[in-house]
Amino acid sequence: MKALIYDIKRFAVHDGPGIRTTIFFKGCPLECWWCHNPESRRAEIEHTQKINKLDGKKFTTQIQTGKPWKVEDLMKEIRKEKPFMFESGGGVTLSGGEPLFYPEYLEQVLDALRTENIHTAIDTSGYASEEIFTRLALKADLFLYDIKHMNNDLHKKYTGVGNITILKNLEFLHKSRIPVIIRFPLIPGINDGSNVIEMRNYLLDYCPEFKEIHILPYHNIASHKYRQFGIENKMPGQTEPSQRQINDVKNTFMESGFLVKIGG
Repeated sequence: MKALIYDIKRFAVHDGPGIRTTIFFKGCPLECWWCHNPESRRAEIEHTQKINKLDGKKFTTQIQTGKPWKVEDLMKEIRKEKPFMFESGGGVTLSGGEPLFYPEYLEQVLDALRTENIHTAIDTSGYASEEIFTRLALKADLFLYDIKHMNNDLHKKYTGVGNITILKNLEFLHKSRIPVIIRFPLIPGINDGSNVIEMRNYLLDYCPEFKEIHILPYHNIASHKYRQFGIENKMPGQTEPSQRQINDVKNTFMESGFLVKIGG
C-alpha cells in the first residue's frame, strides 16, 4: 500500500512534544483560502519549474512534488530518528495536506508506530467520516486539531466544507479522553472578533478538558507557491494580524484558563 508524501521534516520541534519527524501527506479535502501549503492540496504528483538567476543568467530547475511511499519504506526512514525521539520524549507527527485522506494507509502506519512504542500525533482538520475518524482516533496518542471558523456557512465559504462533522469529531475526542491541542489560524477580518468569543465558549461548554490552544497568525509568505502550482490565490491583499490583534485573542483565551502559545 502506498500514499503520496511530499515532505519529511526531521528534528521538528513545533508539531508536538519533543523532537519529532513530521510526515506531510499530499491531498486534502479542504481548500482553505489562507493555506500556507498549497502544494499539499492535490492528491497527485506535480511537476513545476523553479527559475534561479545568477550573473544575469536564468537557470531552470524541474521540481517534483509528491512521491508514493510504501509503509515499510516510510518506517525505515522514521527509525533513523528513533534515538532523538526517545531521548527527547518526541515521536512522529502525521500532517499534510490531510493525513485522514489516506485512512487505510494511515491505520497501517499508526499500528506500526505503536508496535515500536513511538509517540504519534495527527495534525488534522478533523474532516472525515465518523467511521473513519473514530477508528483512527483510538490509535493515536495526540491530536493537533484545527478549528478554523465556528460559523458553518462561513467555514464552507472559506474552506469548501462545513464544520459540523469537524466539531462532532472533536467532541468524540473529548469524550474518549484523547489528548488534543487546538490550533487556530488567525486571519484578520475572517475569523477574529466575535468568532473568537464563540470558539472560546464552545470549547468551554463542549470540550472543557482541551485547555491548550496554539494561535497561528496568518502570513503571506506562501503567495509564490500559488503561482508555482497554478492555484488561485483568493487572498492576495490579506493583511497579517498585528501584535495587538494577536495579544487580544491570546488574552481572550488566557482569561478563561487556557494555555496559549503563539505559533505551533
